Amino acid sequence: MKDLQNFLRDNKEKIHDLLNHMWQSIERIALQLENVIPDIDLDNSHGNFIRLNDGWDESFYANPTIIFPYGEIGFSLDGLFCVFSLTTKKINESHLAKFMQLPRDHEFLTVELYGGDDSFTTFYNSNNEEDVDEIMKSVKNSKEEVLQLEISLDTISDEEQKNTLIETITSLYDFLKKKNLLAKLPQYTSSE
Repeated sequence: MKDLQNFLRDNKEKIHDLLNHMWQSIERIALQLENVIPDIDLDNSHGNFIRLNDGWDESFYANPTIIFPYGEIGFSLDGLFCVFSLTTKKINESHLAKFMQLPRDHEFLTVELYGGDDSFTTFYNSNNEEDVDEIMKSVKNSKEEVLQLEISLDTISDEEQKNTLIETITSLYDFLKKKNLLAKLPQYTSSE
């Protein structure tokens, strides 16, 4: 505990600046997207996981997020991210190819496709070279009814990269909506 006290004493201003940066970024993004993605709401999400020590660790503290019926946009210590929920049975090879093209167009973006029920099952990660046919086979053979498509950016990114992420989120939302791939999150289905 003494190490944490010393760390906080030495870095309090930087920690404060980082947390403010995270929350202010999410608030600005919410304003930019309020007329693009319907029913967005600022929130604090709990139970997220961050990459730590070559694995995953749960963050019990709140992260700033924008929630909407088909996913969330958030900021964690890993960075800025957007997750869309997709209906597994509607995904095809051309959709996968579109997802895989995103990090080729913008090398600073990471794209990941993983399970909705088991978020530790990764079908695709742009940091690894994968074959569309193999990914499609593993998606179709899974028991997942919903997949999560995540687009992310490192924590400390410049404004141009953040703007590119927002443009990517906007165009991807339009594409997913047009192709009828979006799946409503459970908390949104009970109110209808």
